[in-house]
Amino acid sequence: MFTTSLIAISFSLGFFVESIIGFGGALIAYSILAFFIDFKEMILAGLYIGTLSSAKIIYTDSKSFDKKTFFSALPLCLIGTIFGVFIFSKLSVETLSLIFGILLILLSIKIILFDKYIFPKFFKSKLIFIGGIAQGAFGTGGPFFANALQQNFKNKSNLRTTLAALFVTFNVVRIFQLGLHGDLKSDFFIKIWWVIIPVFVAIRLGHLMHLKISEENFKKGIAIMTIFAGIKFLSKVFY
Repeated sequence: MFTTSLIAISFSLGFFVESIIGFGGALIAYSILAFFIDFKEMILAGLYIGTLSSAKIIYTDSKSFDKKTFFSALPLCLIGTIFGVFIFSKLSVETLSLIFGILLILLSIKIILFDKYIFPKFFKSKLIFIGGIAQGAFGTGGPFFANALQQNFKNKSNLRTTLAALFVTFNVVRIFQLGLHGDLKSDFFIKIWWVIIPVFVAIRLGHLMHLKISEENFKKGIAIMTIFAGIKFLSKVFY
């Protein structure tokens, strides 16, 4: 019961933040849960809660969905996600964490110091692909997607809802692949089914706050979440 309650609290906090800025829910929850539960169970919990939470965000703000950006990013993201699930079973967590951590910190530096510089199309494509890999491996492609695609959106609501649509789409792919590999545990999901209820409440509160945040503060939120994600991934290598 303690573990399930901890999962509920961690993901409620995480998706409260994600409902505000568009991503980061799993990263925040993982940073707490990594000290208490098995890594694989943590990822599975994120898969279940992240899929339903992102679907909730889409439902509450469907008018902000950017269909053009979604479908333009879909092919590279999809290939990256499939590849990410595959390499997760081949490479060590430490190796993947080191690579993603360095890339995320470089992204945060770009946002903070060179915000006016727009990534060339070539680099945007690479970020989208890397985001797909991160989504497939850990369910944490948001920082890459946000930094590659944010110039495509009219406002923060477009980014938030469209990223949620990407998360749902690629999590369905992950569920299918993990099921084929025999990594899904029905008893675990039965045990944590109820945690989505407090997470939905947190999403609602986060959305109300999201509507009051300025575009400038929203960009700062993306930068903070990106550097936080980078430090989190690097910490898995050294501790």
